[in-house]
Amino acid sequence: MKIEKVKKRDRERTKSKILKAVGEVIEQHGTEKVGVNLIARTAGVNKVLIYRYFESVDGLMEQYVRSGEYTSTTATEYIDNIPTLAPEERSKALTSLMHTFMNDLRERKATRDLLRWEIGTGKSMLSDARNQVATRILDKIGNLPNYSDTSALVSFLSAGIYFMTISTDYREKMIDVDLHSDEGWKRIEKVIEHIITDIRN
Repeated sequence: MKIEKVKKRDRERTKSKILKAVGEVIEQHGTEKVGVNLIARTAGVNKVLIYRYFESVDGLMEQYVRSGEYTSTTATEYIDNIPTLAPEERSKALTSLMHTFMNDLRERKATRDLLRWEIGTGKSMLSDARNQVATRILDKIGNLPNYSDTSALVSFLSAGIYFMTISTDYREKMIDVDLHSDEGWKRIEKVIEHIITDIRN
């Protein structure tokens, strides 16, 4: 029994190292260099383990999207820790979620690069994984009390966040919003909060 626990812990630790290595490879070498050999070398593991735990590079990338390495809001632990919410608590919870998601994307160049790559290649498996995660989150938060189509609202806000955070890599401003300052992003946070709080059917 003890040996099984140790094996499981080692397996989880190795999987975590591999997932972390995906982000490092994307950040240092770009998405076009994502491959089993470089990821295994970066993680310091035998490439056989990647196939054993993830089956393929596509399986690894899908798991990366579901992990906290992609954004903290996609991590299983984050979702599991969302409590049962009363209707009046949902706006605040959704606002917090969108702010965290936006700040994760601002800080994680690897995630922005992966999004750009996905848009350019039209790979749907990452979108599928993200959609499944988002559905789980929205099921836990529940619909907003004054607006029943919360998934459409989150889709709209997420698309804006994707575009604006990806834009930070090649432009300084969007109209007069400074994409390279905390002040500029605080303005966006306020807009997100107002939209979620004030939206009505």
